[in-house]
Amino acid sequence: MGKFLIVLIVATLVLSVFLLEQKTSKVYLTLGQQGKGLLSLAPHVTNIVARPDSEMIASGAATPLHFMILDKRTLNVYRMVVKTGEKIKAPWDGWIYPIAFVPDLVILEGVARHGPEGHVNPAVWITLQDEKGNPFHESWVFSRDTAQTAWDHQRYDLTFLGPAESIEGDS
Repeated sequence: MGKFLIVLIVATLVLSVFLLEQKTSKVYLTLGQQGKGLLSLAPHVTNIVARPDSEMIASGAATPLHFMILDKRTLNVYRMVVKTGEKIKAPWDGWIYPIAFVPDLVILEGVARHGPEGHVNPAVWITLQDEKGNPFHESWVFSRDTAQTAWDHQRYDLTFLGPAESIEGDS
């Protein structure tokens, strides 16, 4: 028993020294830190391929959409309605710019498409901009898929609640 304990302690020390000397080859930044130029972004962040096509942008034009933003520092909740194609001022002194609304989005093999008849998956392609109008995040945000509903930031959470007319009684 004593020899086993000594071997276990020595093995633990050797492994801990090995782990301390290991270096990480790549570290990725959050989108909010992208402009700081300290570390590279992950390829899945920079290679967005499922962008909306021109038909999606045209068919969802001027659709009123309901968003909710939580300021995690002050615990203020902001509810706002904005039409696709228009910008609205955001609490971070930047802008929310919904570009396309698709009521039945399916992403298949990296391409955004309309789903089959009867498919319901409301999604909006948004661009979030800083105070100077420079985009710092763009992606699809879904109202039904809980894993994809919010844009998570260290201070703000943005959630797409769906088309504004579908939740009028909720305001």
